[in-house]
Amino acid sequence: MLGVEGTSDLDRASALSDAGDHLAALALVDRVLALDPGRAEAHVARGWALESLGPEHLTQARDAYAEAVRLDPDALWAKEGLANVLRRLGRSREADALAAEVVTLALGLPERDTEILELQGWCEYELGRLADAERTFRRALDADPDLVAVRFDLGLVLLCAGRAQEALAAYAHGLADAQRLGDVAGLVRTALEDLEEALSRRAPLRAEPAARAARERLLGFDGPASSRGNAVPMGAP
Repeated sequence: MLGVEGTSDLDRASALSDAGDHLAALALVDRVLALDPGRAEAHVARGWALESLGPEHLTQARDAYAEAVRLDPDALWAKEGLANVLRRLGRSREADALAAEVVTLALGLPERDTEILELQGWCEYELGRLADAERTFRRALDADPDLVAVRFDLGLVLLCAGRAQEALAAYAHGLADAQRLGDVAGLVRTALEDLEEALSRRAPLRAEPAARAARERLLGFDGPASSRGNAVPMGAP
């Protein structure tokens, strides 16, 4: 059945993105959309793959997330993704409005699973609500300690909050988990990009030795997926 096949392809696309193979993920998502262009979650996956492929794809990623929001106005992942892309395109006011909407909607849910907590925490971080973001990320990790992306997000929040040693411990924990779990080099790359984005936007962070140390550790990741060329060698600039 097409629905079953589509779901399977989206699951595989997510795994490929985690591993850092965003081109293959995009191809799978486009296959899903060719069969069913009305699937909001497929447009979200397409937006993430395009966003991860580099800044030259940001306008396409924006359009994919916007289409997902049009198809499903309650899709929090779509709103969060659109907020991220708009911020990177210099449209901070719109990004903040969307991020605040995500947080409000998430807090209004009767139950919040780890995925909802992850996107809520990220939006809180982007809004500068560091204490809220830390609490949200820790709640997600209490429910599932193997959430590598959330572990890195927590490290970034702690860095921005000026808690250098706790931040480095969180990054070290995330890298150890990435090494143990395998096929998550894409998550390490995303953590590096998030850190570099924070360094570009927060001048005090650039003077923090722990931020440079975290960047070097992320650059030096040599996990199981590195044989595919997704990891950056130790000592890269």
